[in-house]
Amino acid sequence: MKTSNKFGIAAIVFGLSFTTLQSVAQQLTVAPAHLVCDYQVPDKLDTQVKSKLQRALAEHGISSDPEMARFAMVPSIAINNEQTRATIPPKCDVDFDLVLSLTDIFSGKVFSTFTRSAESTGANKANAIALGVSKIRLNDAQFANFIDDSKRKVISYYESQMSAIIAKAQNAAKARNFDEAIYILSEIPEECPSYPSKVAPLIQQYYKQEMDLYGEKLLAEARAAWAASPNAEGAARVAEILADMPPSCSSSAAAKTFVGQIGNKVASLEAWERKYLEREQAYRHDERKASISAARAIGVAYARNQPRPIHLYRVNLW
Repeated sequence: MKTSNKFGIAAIVFGLSFTTLQSVAQQLTVAPAHLVCDYQVPDKLDTQVKSKLQRALAEHGISSDPEMARFAMVPSIAINNEQTRATIPPKCDVDFDLVLSLTDIFSGKVFSTFTRSAESTGANKANAIALGVSKIRLNDAQFANFIDDSKRKVISYYESQMSAIIAKAQNAAKARNFDEAIYILSEIPEECPSYPSKVAPLIQQYYKQEMDLYGEKLLAEARAAWAASPNAEGAARVAEILADMPPSCSSSAAAKTFVGQIGNKVASLEAWERKYLEREQAYRHDERKASISAARAIGVAYARNQPRPIHLYRVNLW
């Protein structure tokens, strides 16, 4: 089925299982970024740092799913001193800092940084750095304090910016760009004190309106398909199109009426109607629990479908 990018986003999100949507972390999601260094680092070292960050974040209950992350942990290496000794074989001594920066992926704002220094000796500079990184531990009180401080700074920042962010989302919604409005609101972490009263209701409202728009589009497409081919082939096409109809959208009743009007012409529509009713019951059961996560998934999908690259601030996610 051909859809625009906007409605394709809704189709993708609606097609996700509610179990998947509910698994999205309700706390900050921080994805490890690729290692930043002034010289080319081996892929093995980059992967080593990624694994170290994933373990450290998991120990603090933070998801690192890059598909749903608003924030990134950007690692960088700053070499303070290096010296190659003319031994046999040659040895390289390196003194360096591993700097971790909690960064907003989309705005580039750095909320906090953590530095861990290391000295190491290896066969060459890359080997020395890799050995030094392998000895760095992120399971101590200092790193825990960094994580806690980062959370406080993020929450404080977005609490102070909430009115401006909401106003921007409302402007997008007035233009019926509900996916954009959801994306704007998804910038605000759920840990903010005002989130339940100011943000969550708007996300649910815009999610419902986005689904209504998507439903209207599907119904119009189904009617056009039937008008072009009022026969068994056209009815099969109608069933294919309406299979993506969100049961709770405003066009749902009209879609069922439309199907009833032509349902006696082909068995495929009868089968679709039975499947639709079964899916509607399951949807109603989970809708309250999943709408916020589904809406936030729409926001992330919207951002990832924009024409220009999102990662404009040296934030290169895995």
